[in-house]
Amino acid sequence: MATYIVNTGPEKEVHRTAYTKPACNIHLISPYNRLDTDADYTVLYPSIYDGCKHCYESKHRK
Repeated sequence: MATYIVNTGPEKEVHRTAYTKPACNIHLISPYNRLDTDADYTVLYPSIYDGCKHCYESKHRK
C-alpha cells in the first residue's frame, strides 16, 4: 500500500493513506488526478503541493 495519495488535479493536495478521514473526500478524486505513491510530494514539490488539512496538517499551508 502506498504511503500517500496525491491529488494531481487543481487541488494539488497530498493525503497520508494511514490517516485519511471522511472529510478528505478521497472518493471524489478523479482516477486521472489520483496518484498513489510512497513519494511525499509536499517535500519533492513544496511550492506546488500542499498537505491535506484533515490528514496531513503538519504540511498544510493554505
